[in-house]
Amino acid sequence: MLIALPFALAAVVGLQPQTDTTLTVPAGTRLEVSNFGGTTHITAWERNEVRIRAQHGSRDVIEIELRGSVLSVEAERGQGMPFVDYEITVPRAMPVEVDGVENEVTIEGVGGAIRVETVEGGITVRAAGGEVSLNSVEGDITVDGGRTRIAITSVDGTVLVTGARGAVTVETVDGDITLENVESGDVDLGTVDGDVMYHGTVQDGGRYRLTTHDGDIVLAAAPGVNAAVSVATFDGTFEADPAFSVQVSQVRPGRRFSFTLGTGSARVELESFEGMIRLEKR
Repeated sequence: MLIALPFALAAVVGLQPQTDTTLTVPAGTRLEVSNFGGTTHITAWERNEVRIRAQHGSRDVIEIELRGSVLSVEAERGQGMPFVDYEITVPRAMPVEVDGVENEVTIEGVGGAIRVETVEGGITVRAAGGEVSLNSVEGDITVDGGRTRIAITSVDGTVLVTGARGAVTVETVDGDITLENVESGDVDLGTVDGDVMYHGTVQDGGRYRLTTHDGDIVLAAAPGVNAAVSVATFDGTFEADPAFSVQVSQVRPGRRFSFTLGTGSARVELESFEGMIRLEKR
């Protein structure tokens, strides 16, 4: 099913053309939105319907196609690139995929898997229920909440994850990484030029890796954790809150050393080529 929606409102001088359509979708349908430039805001409701509202240029045509298990939304223009502001509401369990170039993306309350790729533009995801995969070349990324795996990659931009309850993987080239109020047994955070901060649980049997080349690392955990900790820094310092009673058990060339907290059940790697590494009391 293909719906092309150019609107007569385009003929009215000074009035932004608008698209507003609602369609029923079968269970298991995935939404795919391709937006070259503009904003994409997606929220969830309890209906088995998708409502698509868009503001766009007078030469833009919003194409909506339901084919099999995929509902695709894309703007077309005869010449040049379309810039569209979308407001889309989807069934709560619907998986969502968004891609674009100059595209600011916000997704709230979606329970299905979420995947976003943008070249230039920030990404914000709140209260996700499924796996989250986010990729931005230039733009800040924020995730608030989430109950399963979160995977983030970025070239130039800060990454902030708060209130997550699952595995978190973040890779960025130029930007700080901050995780706050996170409960996870699987954390892997790495940046080339930026600080890395993890404020959350260190669970028995968990794996935690925090690395940066040019930046500081802060791990804030509750006293009484059970972890085998490996620290590496070439031109930096290491500090630990007295509450952890750190005893260095092994020293290696290149300023590498390790120590054990409690039973050493979890594995923690902290590595900064040039920067401070600090173990703080949470």
